[in-house]
Amino acid sequence: MNDVAETLDPLRLPLTGERLIEASAGTGKTFTIAALYLRLLLGLGGSAAFPRPLTVEELLVVTFTEAATEELRGRIRSNIHELRIACLRESTDNPLYARLLEEISDKKQAAQWLLLAERQMDEAAVFTIHGFCQRMLSLNAFESGMLFEQQLIEDESLLRYQACADFWRRHCYPLPRDIAQVVFDVWKGPKALLKDIDRYLQGEAPVIKAPPSQEETLASRHEQILARINQVKQQWCEAVSELDALIESSGIDRRKFNRGNQAKWIEKITAWAQEETKNYQLPEALGKFSQRFLAERTKAGGVTPQHPLFVAIDNLLGEPLSIKDLVLTRALSEIRETVAQEKRRRGELGFDDMLSRLDTALRSESGEALAAAIRTRFPVAMIDEFQDTDPQQYRIFRRIWRHQPDTALLLIGDPKQAIYAFRGADIFTYMKARSEVSAHYTLDTNWRSAPGMVNSVNKLFSQMNDAFMFRDIPFSPVKFAPRNQSLQFKVNDAPQPAMTLWLMEGESCGSGDYQSYMAQVCATQIRDWLRAGQTGDALLTNGDSSRPVRASDISVLVRSRREAALIRDALTLLAIPSVYLSNRDSVFETLEAQEMLWVLQAVMAPERENTLRSALATSMMGLTALDIETLNNDENAWDAVVEEFDGYRQIWHKRGVMPMLRALMSARNIAENLLATAGGERRLTDILHILSLMRFSAPTRRRDLAGGGGG
Repeated sequence: MNDVAETLDPLRLPLTGERLIEASAGTGKTFTIAALYLRLLLGLGGSAAFPRPLTVEELLVVTFTEAATEELRGRIRSNIHELRIACLRESTDNPLYARLLEEISDKKQAAQWLLLAERQMDEAAVFTIHGFCQRMLSLNAFESGMLFEQQLIEDESLLRYQACADFWRRHCYPLPRDIAQVVFDVWKGPKALLKDIDRYLQGEAPVIKAPPSQEETLASRHEQILARINQVKQQWCEAVSELDALIESSGIDRRKFNRGNQAKWIEKITAWAQEETKNYQLPEALGKFSQRFLAERTKAGGVTPQHPLFVAIDNLLGEPLSIKDLVLTRALSEIRETVAQEKRRRGELGFDDMLSRLDTALRSESGEALAAAIRTRFPVAMIDEFQDTDPQQYRIFRRIWRHQPDTALLLIGDPKQAIYAFRGADIFTYMKARSEVSAHYTLDTNWRSAPGMVNSVNKLFSQMNDAFMFRDIPFSPVKFAPRNQSLQFKVNDAPQPAMTLWLMEGESCGSGDYQSYMAQVCATQIRDWLRAGQTGDALLTNGDSSRPVRASDISVLVRSRREAALIRDALTLLAIPSVYLSNRDSVFETLEAQEMLWVLQAVMAPERENTLRSALATSMMGLTALDIETLNNDENAWDAVVEEFDGYRQIWHKRGVMPMLRALMSARNIAENLLATAGGERRLTDILHILSLMRFSAPTRRRDLAGGGGG
């Protein structure tokens, strides 16, 4: 594998073959994609150019979210327009366009090509991975075997839940009480089970290295585990009278295994051994009598206490006492099959099905013909956010463009983000690609951050050889952009360090106390900055210009919703509003979201008493139980509320959901109601965040799923 990455010059990169471009945050990835796109449109780059100019319909750009496709499409369209104007004027202040102009011999012809490209951008091949797969399957229906049209479903989560609930009913409801309790100790219901396996129900089916035997049942596994536990219990009861003398005569180190604790441990284990075995719980003290533990607590050169019981305890502790692997294996297999059967019955196709079908089609007898057809349509493919590619997606790209003459496969991503499995990245896919693609390039200048921040990050991650655990994902220091030389954060005219490590005083404490303390420290520091900003003493400077720091300049990164709540509560106590944004924990999982749902349902059907009563009982409405009971007993008052909510429904139908919610919040004093409660400001912020998301989630045309254009 070639570990040396060449610094990328986007105007000199050879535009044939397979090339891996590694781009850290802020190093100009989108700029690079746009520059390569312009070169490919005009056939620029001299000996490094693609053999011929390409059209926007021949240039495939794949990324992984709808938002990213729209951003890329807009950026490319803007660059095409700006370069066209530069060609017409034969001059420009933009350094990129200036270098391109030097290579364009016929600027009038180039301007005409760019005008055509600009007009065709709605048909440009900028897709999500799923949009690309769907387009290829439909355009090559014969080769791909998709001769019959199927309905595309965007969200399979309900199907997966229903299949999981069916699995739970089939396998868990009929269980004897003792086994059912063991299952319930792990999962409280189908929703909890689904949470554990949901990510493995999507995409390619996972390979289970050592699956349980098909003949094994929950009952047989349960009996086997109980038998193992009971065997050790029996051995303990038979040997317990010998243990004190055996250990006393050994070389045990009494500083690490004192007599007082020994007596307590034996007493607890004996009580457990004499009980009926109903679950798989083992006393913590049992591990103190394993052969391995006793050997570790024996003095150097001393005789280790030995007994078959100690070996039996070692063996019991060495193998998991669990039915979890059995349930998970069965659930993964059966739920996937149930979902697939239901989609076949309905004539539906999910996003992951499109990937699987294209992958299967490319590996079939007609696979080479399909790959050739795709290459003919798209001689060049640029895969953005490549670190988010999974093995199946990478296999598709390689099958189509690997080792093909007069084609290019450009893989563009940030290797450091390949460690983020929670967002879909696959570290091993990235390492495989890095080993298989010999031409590596890197963008080595951070155009976004201040010099202090760039240098601090370089210093921090250069402290160890394998900063990201894997040698195949090295840390490469980047340079700061000269134009950012004067970017600074100053407090009382003193430049602030770009990175500060906060440590809690004292030898040790619990994680909860530590997190609470750090949340308070964080909130206090933010308050001090904002106060200084209000007096003009905390400034963001850039050369001769400066402005006070504002709350919107500050973000706090957390690991979980719980940490976020600690920070937000600490900020709220200091009267600093904040909003929690997460790719993992949705604001739609909050109490505020549930209450908003009840309110929307009541507006949609105010004549349904239970629905309306649920909405009125929400904390945002500010009504007490007595208030609601009074309404229940006053028919005229209840009718007035029904009429009020019917009015909101009319606003929704005529003007949309946002005007309706604004009217409801104003009439019902929702902001005031929430602010009057503990944590109300945080809850109001959540509601405003939900409203913002609702505003931007109105149905839009999904370009890559419609017949008219890529997206």
